[in-house]
Amino acid sequence: MTTERAWIGRAVAIAAVVGAIGLGVFALERLDRRPRTNDGFLYADTAAIAPDVSGRIVKLNVRDNQRVHKGDALLEIDREPFELRAKQAHAQVEALRAQIDLTTRQIASQTSGADAAETQVRRASAQAALATDTRKRLEPLLGKGYVTEQQLDEARTSERSAEAALAAAVQQATQARQAIADTLSLSAQLNGAEAAAALAEWDLSKATVTAPFDGLVVGLEIAEGEYAAMGHPLFTMVATDRWYAVGDFRETELSQIRVGDRATVWMMADTGRPLRGRVDSVGWGVKPMNTGAPGLPNVERSLSWVIVAQRFPVRILLDDPPPDTMRIGATVSVLVTHDAAP
Repeated sequence: MTTERAWIGRAVAIAAVVGAIGLGVFALERLDRRPRTNDGFLYADTAAIAPDVSGRIVKLNVRDNQRVHKGDALLEIDREPFELRAKQAHAQVEALRAQIDLTTRQIASQTSGADAAETQVRRASAQAALATDTRKRLEPLLGKGYVTEQQLDEARTSERSAEAALAAAVQQATQARQAIADTLSLSAQLNGAEAAAALAEWDLSKATVTAPFDGLVVGLEIAEGEYAAMGHPLFTMVATDRWYAVGDFRETELSQIRVGDRATVWMMADTGRPLRGRVDSVGWGVKPMNTGAPGLPNVERSLSWVIVAQRFPVRILLDDPPPDTMRIGATVSVLVTHDAAP
């Protein structure tokens, strides 16, 4: 009887050990297939709102933590300086156009003068040719006594006069052609003035700063009368169309996480309402210890005196998150599950 009880005890002990081992293996396998972290937070994309032009803020249409829609006027910068610059630029354009029109009429007149000079050249050329032919006809007749020496001298004088008149006509025609102006330089100036006018109109349009997307205004610490500097952020807008949960997972768990995996998120502020989502991206880098690598997320290790697994951010895109509880930086827990997992 004692031996039988001993065997029963041993069997129970062995069964307990086997069961514990099996339960441990099951738990480890489940943890491998369902990575989880309590080190997470809510996140949404943000944009620093900075004006494209500088000037005094004359109207502020929003307040801190206000919801706005894309295209809403957030603030207005004093428009008067930009309106004056636009008027000045348009006046310069009109002046150059008028100058081009006047120059075009002058060119037409100069071209007519040059054409008349060319006609005079042709007439002088014909007269010179006639004078030369006359002199050549008279020269053989002088020896035969048909013409006098005086007649030949007169023909030679007429020839020289015709050649001089032709040279003068050619010079006048050349000067007339060279005097013809063009509008190339003025056209180039007009292009520059039109570009300046377009830029002035663009500056004027940017005097009103509008919302680039639907979202929330946060970090607003200015009032009307503040001087806004071009490119200097005035406040931040949070894009509320997409919310993410960012969980820092150990590097040993990343092989079990894929883009598109299902995920469940619990907010510390409302643990009774789990959120659903999908893995949107898995981080490919964090800032190494004791380095200043720019542009990488900073995920500190929990212990500095022992080597621990580095954690990498995994971004979860949430499905239909409740807008009343979404706040950037809120603490969350994240559970990732493979689609094939039960």
